[in-house]
Order: sequence, then C-alpha cells, then structure tokens
Amino acid sequence: MRRQRSNDSSQASARRICDCCVGESYLKELIKSGGTDGTCSYCEEESRTFSIEALAELIEQAFDAHYECTPTEPDGFEAAMQSDRESDYEWERDGEEVLWAIANAAAIKEKVAEDVLSVLSDRHYDHEAAKMGEECPFAESSYYSRKDLGCLEFAMKWSEFENGLKAEARFFSRSAQGTLDDTFAGVSDLKTSEGRPVVVTAGPESDIKFLYRARVFAAEDEDLEQALKYPWKHLGPPPMHAASAGRMNARGIAVFYGSVESATALAEVRPPVGSKVAIAKFAIERHLRLLDVNALESVATSGSIFDPQYTINAQRAKFLEILSGRISRPVMPNEEAFEYLATQAVADYLATEIKLDGVIFPSVQVGHASSNVVLFHHASRVAEIQLPHGTELSACLEWHDSDGVSPDYSVREQVPSGLAAVTPPESTPLDVTLPLSHESVDLRPPSLKIDLASITVHHIKAVTFSADAYPVGRHRTVKPESSEI
Repeated sequence: MRRQRSNDSSQASARRICDCCVGESYLKELIKSGGTDGTCSYCEEESRTFSIEALAELIEQAFDAHYECTPTEPDGFEAAMQSDRESDYEWERDGEEVLWAIANAAAIKEKVAEDVLSVLSDRHYDHEAAKMGEECPFAESSYYSRKDLGCLEFAMKWSEFENGLKAEARFFSRSAQGTLDDTFAGVSDLKTSEGRPVVVTAGPESDIKFLYRARVFAAEDEDLEQALKYPWKHLGPPPMHAASAGRMNARGIAVFYGSVESATALAEVRPPVGSKVAIAKFAIERHLRLLDVNALESVATSGSIFDPQYTINAQRAKFLEILSGRISRPVMPNEEAFEYLATQAVADYLATEIKLDGVIFPSVQVGHASSNVVLFHHASRVAEIQLPHGTELSACLEWHDSDGVSPDYSVREQVPSGLAAVTPPESTPLDVTLPLSHESVDLRPPSLKIDLASITVHHIKAVTFSADAYPVGRHRTVKPESSEI
C-alpha cells in the first residue's frame, strides 16, 4: 500500500501546471514570472509551468502558516452534550475537508488538488502514527480551518518600546523608531473590513467640519474677560510656555484638543464644581488628514496567503486592533506622566514621518459614542480675527439690578471713526521685521477659525457619574478548635 502511494505521488509530482489553470492571483504571477516553458498536464497548452511538486511546496508553506488541522474527536463538553439523551446535539468536525481546502485556497480544479494532496499526504505519512490511529498531516480524511495568527511579535516589540521610553531612551532610540515603522507602515492606505479608510479627511465638504474646544476658568474673572475679548488667542491652543503635557503632546508642544460635540468638549476638561467653562466652535478651514483610531479596530488584511508578507500584515492588523484601545483608554491622573509617553511618541511619529495632521479617537468621558480630535502643532493654528486699528475691547460678565447679580456675558468693541477704522491687511511672513522673540513669528498656515457667535460660558453646578455598583460580601465563620499533638 505504501509503495502504491509513493508511485502515485511520484507520478503526480512529475505533472506540470500552467498559470491559466491556477486561479489564485499570487500563485498565477509566480508561475508566469518563475515558471519554465512546458506543456500543462491539465489543459495541454504550451505555457509557463510549475511542477506539481513545486506547487505542493508552496501550498504546504501557506497551510503551515495559516491553517490548522481540526480535532478528530469531540472535546469533553461536546461529548457530554452528544451523550445527553435529552439533547439533539450531534457533533460534526470543524473545518473543511483537506481536498477542498487546498482547491479553494489555490483556486485550482479538483483533479489538480488531488495531485497536490497525493504529494503532501505521501510526504507526511507516518506508518507508526497511522498504526496507532493518529491522523497524519494532509491525510485524505483530515479537515483544516484558518487559524488565528495572533500578534505576539508585535505585542512584544510594543512592550519593549513602552518600557524603553519609560526607563531607557526617551528622546532618541533606533529601536523605538523601528517599532513605529513596523507598526504604521503604509497606514495611509489601510482600510477597514467595511472599506472605510483608516486615514480620514476633515475640513470643508467633509463629515468633520467643526470642532469644539473648552477651557476651564477656576480662578479670577480677569482671565475669563481676556478670553472673551480675544477668544482666538485664549480659547485655542495655549502658547508654547503654557502647554502642559497631554495624551498626544509633550510639555511645551502646543496642539489643539477638540471634540466633535460641545457636550463632549465640556466633559473632557473634567471641570470642578464652582468653576466656569468657556466653549467655542472652530471651523476647520482647510483639508486635514486624521488617523481614525476607531478604524484601527477592524483593519482589513489584503493580499495572498501565499505571500510571506501577508502573515506580517495580518499580525499587524490584529495588533492595531489592540493598539486602538490602548491609545484611547482612560488613564488615571497619577499615571499620566508615564502612560502618555507612548502616545506622545506615536503623535510625533505620525506628524513628522507619516505627515498626518492629527488623530481622531473615541471619547471615554461621555456615556455615548462621541469623538475627540487632536490637531498636531503644525495644523493647530487658529486664524487671528482682524479688528480695525485702534479698536478697544471690554467684556461684561454680570448684570446688577435691584434683584441682585445675574450672569450676563457680552463683549463690546469700540472702533475709531472715519478712515482710522479701516482694517489693516493681514500680514505675511515677508512683512515680519526682525528681531522678534522666538514666539512672535508663526509661519504655520491657519487651520481653524473661531465662530465668535458660538461662544458660551457654563457654570459648573454639579458633576454626575455613570458607574456600576458591585456588592461586597462579608462572612463570619467559627475557627476550628486546635488539637494538641
């Protein structure tokens, strides 16, 4: 029997197949580019061909990487279900019969798949294992299913990356650079399984035209007055010297943190009771490219299982699903200094290497689906509102009458009369007169314009929480009496 199997396998190995008889695109191109001229054993046409042995080798490698043989017997639970007289459960072996698994994977006809299977089953046949009733790989009775490739290698590299930032090299590391290169390679071209792009466009004629930004005022009203008079300066990103470290920026690097909804912007600043919060809407004036962190949860893996790069892409897609949650997860205030290091490095990488303008990620501060947007420094400039030369501004915060004091917010602009009221033209970088301080010259193109009519001031009266309550059990027992030895 063994001799007959070997003879059949030898005959099958000698047959040749042309690219026209293989439907799988990657294998087809391999035969076209690397095959030899010959007669196809299946269609009898003269063309570029591979031997069946060479095709079987490629299929074996793909199956080793992407398929696993399914169990031949039910597990304990399944066996119990099957033996239960009151249950109509009938166990069926998972997966696809090996012949059809091969035929479907390579897009080849049944006769070709039979020859490939003949080669592989003979190659992996183990007489002693067969005598003991064990199923050999590629046995004709075997079943195969796609296996989970996991992302262990990417996860280990990322763990080393995070630990390295915290304890080794924070500002320059070739290892960290390599990890980010591997993780985000080609990210601009990635799509989800539903076909949505991972990098989306915000701005005019897009789904994200406006952003809301909030600022807390917990001290004197003078700061709030200044913010209402010059909101394009005080409600936008802070100046460099006042920029504190955040999820997507290191200390001293000013970025724009905004939300797609006003209520989300309010929740994100976590204002204390008794404080006041000014919220403004900003129009996105030009097209900006944002990484959609939520889309990373379902990145599609395109390509062929016969391409070695496919395995890497599939594992990376799995890791990006995990990374999506890690980027947007809540971080406790006492952990921010360390836990934000990785996301800050990601933001710098996306801004400088991938040339993206920002990131959009889910908000964890509200009880419904909403998003936050971070615009990197180069894309976070707010256009200055041009006022007539000589304009004087004053802000009113409250109204006094016989009933007491009530909130009343308004800004008064007093402009000069006549020709003096003409608005000066907006300056250009060539108009700058040196010397100036390091913060005076801003050559970034404006990305945002504040909507002056949208500004509201919120008085924080109370803060509500959404929480799950779990009971704590407490039990008392009697100690056993000690026995003397």
